Order: sequence, then C-alpha cells, then structure tokens
Amino acid sequence: MTTFAFTSPLDTTPYITAPLRDGEARLRPLLAGELAPQRAVFDGLSSASRADRYLTGVDALTAAMWRALTDVDGHHHVAWLATVDGRPAGIGRFVRVGPCTADIAFEVADEYQGRGLGTALLDTVITVAAAKRIRRLQATALGTNRRSQRLLSRIGVTLRPSGGMLEGDSLFHLLDPARVDRPAVLRLALAAPDSHRPMPRSA
Repeated sequence: MTTFAFTSPLDTTPYITAPLRDGEARLRPLLAGELAPQRAVFDGLSSASRADRYLTGVDALTAAMWRALTDVDGHHHVAWLATVDGRPAGIGRFVRVGPCTADIAFEVADEYQGRGLGTALLDTVITVAAAKRIRRLQATALGTNRRSQRLLSRIGVTLRPSGGMLEGDSLFHLLDPARVDRPAVLRLALAAPDSHRPMPRSA
C-alpha cells in the first residue's frame, strides 16, 4: 500500500482534546482544500476499513472524490480531523442534504481503532450539527460494519436493510455522557470563520 507522507503546516491551529482508552486525541475542523491529512487517514485504512467507509472496495480515490472531500465550508459540509501523537488518525463529517437533515460519515485509521476515537469524532460532529439546526441524520453502512451500527444506535439512528446496504434516516440525540467538551467544540467551530478559508495549493 502506498503511503502519503504527512507534514502538518498547521501546528498553531486551535484544537480541542478528547481522552482515549490509551492517550488522547486532538480534534479540529478541517480547512477548505486541506488534502494532506485526509490522504494520510485514507492511507491508514485497510481494505476492509476502506470498504466500510466507501461502501465498496477501493484502492485509490479519484480526483473528483478528493475535491468533494476537501470542499468543506463549515456550514453545509463540516469535517473534523482527529490526530494522535501528531499523526492524522480519523475524520468525521456531515453534509447537509436538506434544511434540517444531514448525511454523516466517519473513518478511523486501523492503528487507532478500538480506542474510542470514533465515539469522540461522532460526539464532535453531531454537537456541531445540532448547533447548526440539523435535526435528522442519514447514514449508510455495509451489513458487516458493526462498529458504525453500534455507534449510530447510541444517538438514536437505527440502520435497516435497503438495497443490499443498511440505511438510516431519523431524528438523533446527543451522546450521554458526552465524550468531548461540547462548549469548547462550539467555540472552535463557530467562532473561527477563518478556519474555512481555502488552503493554498501547490503548483
């Protein structure tokens, strides 16, 4: 598997911390056009984890897919990056598909699975979603993706068979107890509009 070397240009970017079962994670909003950490997380996914995230086996993403993933704006498309020990470890995101409805997705590199990172990312992105008047969440998963099914059930989103996949579309509630400092999440998400300015691209 080809790996993408990651060097963060954003060491001074504000972040929040979340405890894990072993250590802690740093979480912050992804910037518009910020590609490198997303590639690094993708590189950390096994074939099975890539299938769980993209609903089919995939060795590489197309340029159009990368553009869509980096097209965040902090309102209609919100994505948060989690790093552990300075390395990209996971991403959670939602994309608004209606006035009060959003599609949610998250991915955690295999090395960091089973430590509570997915739960921290989920709590973070649904906290932001609720603050932005999202009331319903949609999600799609493979039948074999037990982790996602368990996580989503904890916020009231039940996945049911549909066309060979599992799909959910329902009202949701916040995790109880919280896994992140929600006031800190909202301060970082809502009080830093500059965080969504496009990143300069290399020539």
